[in-house]
Amino acid sequence: MAGLSRFKMETEALANGDAVPTVHPPNPPARLNDHLAESLRLEHQLMRVPFEHLKKSMRTSNRTVEKEMNAVMSGVAEAAQKDMSKEEAVQHLNSLVSRLQGLKRKLDESNKSEQLQVQRCRARLDHLTVLRAENQQEWNNIRVNRILVDYMLRLSYYDTAMKLAENSAIQENIKFLSYDESS
Repeated sequence: MAGLSRFKMETEALANGDAVPTVHPPNPPARLNDHLAESLRLEHQLMRVPFEHLKKSMRTSNRTVEKEMNAVMSGVAEAAQKDMSKEEAVQHLNSLVSRLQGLKRKLDESNKSEQLQVQRCRARLDHLTVLRAENQQEWNNIRVNRILVDYMLRLSYYDTAMKLAENSAIQENIKFLSYDESS
């Protein structure tokens, strides 16, 4: 539309005798940058999966902490209000300590899972940030391989998908985790 209006303005200028019409095609770098920007806009799904897994893991660990801490705090309040013998109090406090140790173990496991998701997010973000005009063809090849691997995984061709991912060095940019969890 902008090119058409520019052409009209230049032909009107010619009819008035003011200027010579010239048609300026859009700059190739501008078109290339537009293409790069469009490619990046289409890639939001690449980031969405590990980010959603990270959010889910964090919500789960947050709920676990709240639940366990409420139980421990109510146990401490109960121990303070009750008239217990020394042995009963020690036994009650030991059960609370073991409950807190269980919480610590769950949080350590959750932390490992969250770190894995953060690494996946970082790897996918790195993949998106390397897109430049100089390496667009290579980036597009990686993108096509990633889409093919995703398609193969959807059709349950796990071994073929794994081999293509390994040959293309794109293991971190695909959704093996989501397919493993759905089975």
